[in-house]
Amino acid sequence: MGHSEQIRILLLNEMEKLEKTLFRLEQGFELQFRLGPTLQGKAVTVHTNYPFPGETFNREKFRSLEWENPSEREDDSDKYCKLNLQQAGSFQYYFLQGNEKSGGGYIVVDPILHVGADNRVLPLDCITHQTFLAKCLGPFDEWESRLRVAKESGYNMIHFTPLQTLGQSRSCYSLADQLELNPDFSRPNKKCTWKDVGQLVEKLKKEWSILCITDVVYNHTATGSKWIQEHPESAYNLVNSPHLKPAWVLDRALWHLSCDIADGKYKEKGVPALVENDHQMNCIRKILWEDIFPKIQLWEFFQVDVYKAVEQFRGLLTQENRKITTKPDPELHLKIIQDPEYRRLGCTVDMNIALATFVPLYLEIKSLEIQSLKKKSHVIFNLYISENEI
Repeated sequence: MGHSEQIRILLLNEMEKLEKTLFRLEQGFELQFRLGPTLQGKAVTVHTNYPFPGETFNREKFRSLEWENPSEREDDSDKYCKLNLQQAGSFQYYFLQGNEKSGGGYIVVDPILHVGADNRVLPLDCITHQTFLAKCLGPFDEWESRLRVAKESGYNMIHFTPLQTLGQSRSCYSLADQLELNPDFSRPNKKCTWKDVGQLVEKLKKEWSILCITDVVYNHTATGSKWIQEHPESAYNLVNSPHLKPAWVLDRALWHLSCDIADGKYKEKGVPALVENDHQMNCIRKILWEDIFPKIQLWEFFQVDVYKAVEQFRGLLTQENRKITTKPDPELHLKIIQDPEYRRLGCTVDMNIALATFVPLYLEIKSLEIQSLKKKSHVIFNLYISENEI
């Protein structure tokens, strides 16, 4: 491909956050970064992970772009730095003022797709695709006859759900092995390989003028995946994501309820093993509210241990040489602080705010009777926490 024929200009402005904006460009375009009014006269450097020609893309590897000044004058309104876009993909850029990041965003360079024996271009806006559930295609030697439906229907692209080995759930995206081809595609006397799949894809491209794509969602990995067993930290779990504890408890409770219903343990409450109508669903709803939720007590993950907090508060009130670091402020309210580990009754309150709230005239506290304070603190603090429980 020759030199860029079209130029696109991207104005950079101070503190302009464009991370949620995608600029769509074409291969062969020249992208120029120019300084907007808020950045002219300032020392600005532009960085991008778009690779040098011939280099392999590395998402984490950024390079700075050199400014060009065609007028050869010290004129910021004229200078620019550029990228000649020859490689398709999604790329990031950001710019600095001195050593401080001042903004950034993303660009997408569209691919150029070719089909047919003559290698003609397939415009992106002309793509019509059909999705096939790979697990339903059967043995590989039967694929071509099943895929022919898409060809005869006029589609020019086929989308396959993941072709890898699936987990026990048999969900299309639940992968048990991210590298191994699904053994369901093989016959007892003929093993299907990735090379076989590649040859079929090439045939569809050259002879049928149909392109093939597939997508993999790695965080949909099956629980029995060796990858997850060796690297549990790569997935959401109760250790690295403790906020999931309430959801996990609820999920387990629903699973056990489902098993009990299947075993016929709720027939007397109007729920047979086979649920078939709205009345039975309403009975399940009643069981959830009256039997299940009271047992699992999900609210405890978001509550304070009142007795423990009251004892802590009482201890602070009776402590000698106690200092209140928070000034009384009517706008400063006592709030429940969520326990980051999501332990039952693990939430807390800011005791400095509690002291400032319930003892606003703390300088006069020496004139009060300690025993009277003990009784008042327990009643007032207990009532406050109870009213603000979630």
